[in-house]
Amino acid sequence: MILEVLSIIILFISIGGWGIWAQYLLASKKQSPSLTFLLGLTFLSIVLCIISFFYPLNRKIEILLFAISIIPYFIKNLKYYRIKFPLEIIKSGWFWLFSLLILLVGSYYPFRPDHFGYYIPSLNWLNQYGLILGVANIDWVLGQMSSLHIIQAGFDDTIDPFQRINLLITILFIFYIFERKVYFLLLFIPFYFLFIQTPSPDIPVIFFSLIIVNEECFNYKKENFKVIFILSVFIFTIKPFGFWLPLWIFLMGIHQNKKELLNYKNYIFPLILILTFVIKNIVTSSTIIFPVTQTQITTYWLTDPRILKISNQYANYYTFNGHFPIEKINSFSFFKKLYYWLSIRELQTIINIFICITLFIFGIFAFIKKKFIYISLWSIIFLKLYLILLFSGQYRFILDGIYPLIFILFHYTKINQSKILAPALTLNILFFTIISYPVLIQKLIPEYKLANTMVGFTKGNLLKPKNYILNDYKKLKLGNLILYITNNNSMYNFDTPAPAFEKEKLILYKNLNIFPQMKDSTDIHKGFYMKKLTKQENNKLTKIIESFKNN
Repeated sequence: MILEVLSIIILFISIGGWGIWAQYLLASKKQSPSLTFLLGLTFLSIVLCIISFFYPLNRKIEILLFAISIIPYFIKNLKYYRIKFPLEIIKSGWFWLFSLLILLVGSYYPFRPDHFGYYIPSLNWLNQYGLILGVANIDWVLGQMSSLHIIQAGFDDTIDPFQRINLLITILFIFYIFERKVYFLLLFIPFYFLFIQTPSPDIPVIFFSLIIVNEECFNYKKENFKVIFILSVFIFTIKPFGFWLPLWIFLMGIHQNKKELLNYKNYIFPLILILTFVIKNIVTSSTIIFPVTQTQITTYWLTDPRILKISNQYANYYTFNGHFPIEKINSFSFFKKLYYWLSIRELQTIINIFICITLFIFGIFAFIKKKFIYISLWSIIFLKLYLILLFSGQYRFILDGIYPLIFILFHYTKINQSKILAPALTLNILFFTIISYPVLIQKLIPEYKLANTMVGFTKGNLLKPKNYILNDYKKLKLGNLILYITNNNSMYNFDTPAPAFEKEKLILYKNLNIFPQMKDSTDIHKGFYMKKLTKQENNKLTKIIESFKNN
């Protein structure tokens, strides 16, 4: 944790510097410290994405970008944009208590499967090679390469070797809460304690969505349309399921401030964000919006259509947590999907019902208030729920739209915000205690299987964040592709050099009789494509798979 504190301080300095550059280039009025940091993350994501098209995001690039980020602190002409931390927050014991709790949570071992399955492998690719044509052929999920992962890859060789970018984002969220005095938002944080140890896109999408909704609903300024719209597009580039936010902000721009809406200068920065996002997706997966396979374009690095079909099937499969076979799910009508989505007796069904009740209550509230801002928000979130159910009804894809509705409803209860601090701290401490001793989760929620893989608190956490290390792999070759696999039956290759393969993926490719190959065996930047296996190659792949059983 001690090393975390040093890392966070330097990260804030760097991100703040990029925020100053962003405000200067946008010629915008000075923003609040929180929004300046968000602009910094947004601007940095563009810079890092463009660099990663040509170079790996290694230590040299990180040092160079850090040097650029601190320049604004020494230029007199940029003095106006420099960040001043409110003295009231610095003196607040509440702020430091919540921040300390988050630092402790962030020091725990990561345990979520996605962290090992594609977050860390994505970072490995970005650090070793940058963005590579057709990297999704190695593993389809690598096609995501979220903006958050690109930002994380710009720090993890120097400032943030622990890969705790979400720790920074959570503390920034707390800073925003105390800056705007919207303490109710503190109640949402403990539900994401299990994500802070990983570079999960869920945390920035959830927290930044709440920030933007609060700014639009309760801190609206006409001149801020440009900044809010930029940040909403940034959220979309982190996770496309956040599409509702830029759509809503754009509709509000039409309703509130047509003059600003018609100013083309307001769209230069968002357009650059969208262009880098689209080009990045085409480069990695040959799809315009990953993972929407309907947006795929024909290139030599487009993956096998059977892989795309399997991806879509899994998305539907997880909607019902494996209760129905794919064939049966495909035969469901929309209303039958909705029925089962709300009726299967599991924890996720309770959350699904809660989502629908919240949407129903907010709909009544919006039409009683007769305000365009709420009616439009409700309509867009309703549309989002419909589209999510068509694609994959996992509740985590809709919560970024539901939490803001809860927040708005609470705002109108007129409860004194300062009275929320003590209950919020109590809730945060309660969740902290539970995750510190995973046996409590196993007793309270027996169906939560991931609790069996949690470590909880260890003394070593007080010095630095913990990460798992295997460092046990072997190097092989199939066709013209050199590949790496672990020397055991692990499902993951999170600390194995790229291109790394786990057993499950090798079995899939063998069954489909395909395997990724380099377009040019002497230049990895020319990318990968899928090739049909010869009989000899299929036999060799079979032997590689069988070798797992002997370890």
